[in-house]
Amino acid sequence: MAALTNVPMQISQALHEHRDRTALADSTTTLRYGELADLIGRMQPFLSAETPVAVFGKPSTLFGAAVTACVVLGRAFVHLDPAMPNEVLQNILKELLIETVFCCERAEVAKIPSEYSCIDVSALAVGLNDQPSHPIKAAQVTDRDVIYIVATSGTTGKPKCIPVTHRSAFLSYEWRDAYTPYGPGDRVGAYIFAIWEIFRPLRTGARVQFARFQDLMNPRDLVCFWQKTGVTEMLFTPSALEKTLTALPDHPIENLSLQRIILNGEVVGDALITAVRQRLPGVTLWNLYSICETHDISMTNVTGRERSGGPVSVGVPMPYLRAIVLDDHDEICPIGQAGLLHFEGADMLGPGYINRPNETALRFRALTLEGHVRRLYDTGDQGYIDADGAVHVIGRIAHMLKLRGHSIQTRELTESLENYLSFGQAVPWIKDVKGQGKTLVLYYTCDADQADRNTKNFGIVSGQMRLPPVLSKVLRKALPTYCIPGYLVQLDEIPINAVSGKYDFKRLPEIEPILAIGGNSTDLPTLIEGAKVMGCAVDELDPSLSFHAQGGDSLMAVTLLLSLEQVYGRPVDFDFALNVPLGRLHDLLSAAEQRPEARKEFTRPGILLTGATGFLGGRVLAAAARTLPKGHAIYCVVRERRNAPMDRLRTTAQAQGVNPERLVLISAAIEDAQFGLDDQSYKSLASCVTTVIHCAAMVNLAVDRGHSEKWSQNGITNILQFCTDAAADLRFTSSSAVFPDSGGLFQEAATALFDGCSGYGAAKIEAEAQIVSSGINAAIVRLPSLYDLKIPNEKDIYEIIMTACNRIKAVPEGFTFRMVDVHAAAIFIVGLRPRDGVNYYNFAPDIWVDPNLIPQGYATLSQDVWIKDAGLSDAERALIAADKKVLHAASRFHHKASQTEWEETTRTGFAQTSNPIALINARLTNSSRH
Repeated sequence: MAALTNVPMQISQALHEHRDRTALADSTTTLRYGELADLIGRMQPFLSAETPVAVFGKPSTLFGAAVTACVVLGRAFVHLDPAMPNEVLQNILKELLIETVFCCERAEVAKIPSEYSCIDVSALAVGLNDQPSHPIKAAQVTDRDVIYIVATSGTTGKPKCIPVTHRSAFLSYEWRDAYTPYGPGDRVGAYIFAIWEIFRPLRTGARVQFARFQDLMNPRDLVCFWQKTGVTEMLFTPSALEKTLTALPDHPIENLSLQRIILNGEVVGDALITAVRQRLPGVTLWNLYSICETHDISMTNVTGRERSGGPVSVGVPMPYLRAIVLDDHDEICPIGQAGLLHFEGADMLGPGYINRPNETALRFRALTLEGHVRRLYDTGDQGYIDADGAVHVIGRIAHMLKLRGHSIQTRELTESLENYLSFGQAVPWIKDVKGQGKTLVLYYTCDADQADRNTKNFGIVSGQMRLPPVLSKVLRKALPTYCIPGYLVQLDEIPINAVSGKYDFKRLPEIEPILAIGGNSTDLPTLIEGAKVMGCAVDELDPSLSFHAQGGDSLMAVTLLLSLEQVYGRPVDFDFALNVPLGRLHDLLSAAEQRPEARKEFTRPGILLTGATGFLGGRVLAAAARTLPKGHAIYCVVRERRNAPMDRLRTTAQAQGVNPERLVLISAAIEDAQFGLDDQSYKSLASCVTTVIHCAAMVNLAVDRGHSEKWSQNGITNILQFCTDAAADLRFTSSSAVFPDSGGLFQEAATALFDGCSGYGAAKIEAEAQIVSSGINAAIVRLPSLYDLKIPNEKDIYEIIMTACNRIKAVPEGFTFRMVDVHAAAIFIVGLRPRDGVNYYNFAPDIWVDPNLIPQGYATLSQDVWIKDAGLSDAERALIAADKKVLHAASRFHHKASQTEWEETTRTGFAQTSNPIALINARLTNSSRH
C-alpha cells in the first residue's frame, strides 16, 4: 500500500476503514465515519474552486464535518466564530476574498452579508448513509498548499490571517503521535482549540467529542461532560483548567475515563499541576508549546514537575525546528543566556501573513547567521536554551502579549485605542490581579487637554480605575473581548530602563484590586456579585446591560456563576451569567426562590406536558384544557430563554383560548435533573401527575435546525425517570420518519434503523427503544407532517415546498405527500386511553396530497428543473436534492390501532384527520393566507 504522506490521504483512508465507528459527536448529533464520508461527498460540489471558504459556527459535530470535508477535498478554510464582532468577521471575508460560507448554525441577521453564498450544512446532513455509493478520494495537495487559515488577533478590528501548510500539519501530527498516540478506542474532547484537535484523531479512527461552551465554563458541567462522554483526552488553556479545578472539592474525581490533558497557550503554573494531582490523579499532564506560524513546537510531560520557581521548560523542539535565541543585536546567544526566541525550519514555518507584507517581514525574518541566510520566525517570547536543548520561556516581549491563549499585538491595539482615548504614550500589559486573574491593563500618559477629553467623554479620572462601562460598550463594537483593557492606569511617565533605553515593564505599577463598594439592601445580588468579580463599584454596573457588555470575560463569568449559585441556591446557566442583562438575570434566578410558594400548586391532580409553547404542544395544551376534569392542572415544563417562560406560556394559552389558571409553570429544561426542582417539590409533583405527554420536537430537524429543539438524550431519560417515579403513563410524539418515505406497509410495532434514515428519524427510533426498555406504560404516536389551515408551520418541509410551488406556479412531477391536521393529532394524543405495556400508533391515514389535487394553472416540472427554479434557499435546495423521495413520499402504514382508537374516542371517521383538498385550497389557490 502506498505511503500516506499527507493529512487528506490519512483521513480518507480512515473514512473507509472505520466507517462503522463514531467519528464526531456532540450533545445532539453523532456521525459515524461512513456518514461523514457521505456528507463530504455531498459537500464536494461546493468545494470545486480553489479560493478559500469560510466555516461559520461554534465547534460541533456539523462544524467538525464541514472543516474535515475542506481538508479531505483540499480546500483551505477559515473558521468564523459567531462571537466575533460583525466588523471583524466581515473583514476576514473581504481579506480572504471568500465567496462561499458553510453555516453550521444559523447566523444572526447582518452577521454574514447577503452577497456571500451561504450553505446550510445541516440541510446537507439529512439522511446520511454510512456506506456512500462513491468512496471519498483525497485531493492531491502539495506540501506548500494551505490546509487551513487561522484568523487571529483582530486587535484593530482587521484580521491577521495566518496560513498553515499541509506539510507542517502532517509533520506535526506524526511527531505528536509519539507522545500522545490515538487508536479507535480513544475519545478526544474538543472546543477551545477545535481546529488544532479535530484532524489528528480522525486519522486513526478515534472519536472527537465536542463540549458545549457551558460544559467548559461551569466546573460541575465539565465533570459531567467527562463522565457522560468517556473522553480520554482533552486540551485546555492552563488558566481555564486551573479555574475549573480549584472550584471543585479537593478530592479525586471519580468515574472518569480521562487519561491525559494537553495544556496550550500559556505558561503552566505549579498551582495547576498540584490541582491536577489532587483532583485528577490518574491523568497525565502534557504541556504543548505551539504557535500558529510554526504549528507545533515542543511537548513535555509536566505531571511530576516539582516547584522550581524559575522559567518553565517547554521541552526540546521537534526535529523539524531549530530554536535560536538572539540578543538585541541579532547575535546568537550562548547556551543558558536569555534573549529573543526564534525558530528556524523550512517544513514548519508558514509563508507569512496574507496581504500583510510588512508584518510578514517583521515577524518572518531573513538574517545572516553563521554565514548563511536563514528564515526565522520571531515568537514574541523571551527565553533561553539549556544544555539539553530544552527551551525555557521567561515571558512575552513588548510587541506581543498573550491572554488566555489569545495573541494581542500591542502596537495595533494602541493604534485602535487612539480612536477613542486621548493619550501621549500608551503601553498595554498583562498583570495578575488578586482575585481576578490575568488582566489586560493600559498604562498611559496624557496632558491636561487629553485628560479633560477623557473625563468628558467617558468619565475617566487620573490614577488607577476599572474601564468605564460606557467605554467598554463602545470598544466591544470594534474589538474582540480579550483586547479590551480591564484597567486604565494614568502615569506621569512610562518607566524607561536606563541601560537599554527601552520601556521597563518590570516597573509598571501593580494593580490594586478595586473592591466593590455600595451593595446596600436595595441592590440586586447580580449587580453586587458582578461588581465583586469586576472589582468596581456597584453603581458602575448597569442592570440593563449584561456582564459581558460591561467588561466581564468568560473566565470572570465562571467566578460570577459560582457566586450566583451560592447566592440563589440553584444552578446557573453560563450563557445567562455572561450575556443576559444583570437586572433580567436577577429576575430569572430569583424565580427559584419563589418555588416554595409555587410548591403549593403541586397539589392538584393533572398531567405533565412538555413542548407546550411549540406548534403541536400548543394544540395539545388546548385539547387537554377542554378534556381534563375541572380542578385538574396542566403542569408545563418550559425552558428558560431570553424571554420569560411564563410570558411565552401565557402567549400560547391566549392564542389557544386556554384559561391560564389551569396551567402551572415548571421553569426548566427537560434535561435538568428533577426538572430543576428540589426533592420535596419533585415528589409533590410526582404525586399529582397521572399522565405525561412528551411533545418532543416534531419539526424535521434537517430543515432550519436552529429554529427547533434538538434531540436530547438526557431529556428522554429524565422523562422516563419521572414516569417511573410518578407511576404515570407516557404519550410520546414520535414520527413517521422512523420509516422510509417509500414502501410499506409499515407495522404499528417496534422498528429499527434503515438505510438513508435521517438523524431526526434515528433519534426517534432510539427514543422509542429507550421507552420500551424502561418498562413503563406508554403510547408511541408516530406523526407525519402536521398542518394548521390558518397558521402554517413555516419550519415544516412540506410547507416550505408548497410555498415554493405557489411562488413559481409549478409543482414537481409526481408531487405526493401526507399531512395530518395538527388539531386532530392533539385530540388523539390527549384522548388516548391508558393501556398496559407499550402501544404503537401510526397516526397517518392513507390520504395524500397528490397530482390530482393540484389546481389548474400550475405547471408540472421535472423534479430537477423544479428544484432549480423554485426559488429555494441554498439550504432548502440542497436538502431536497439530497433525497428527492421527499417530493414523492408515498409510503404506506398499518394504522388499525390508530383508527380504532380515534373512531372509538371521537365517534368520527379516521379520514377526518386529514383534509388535503382544504390544505391545497389554503396554500395554493389562496396564497394570501400563507
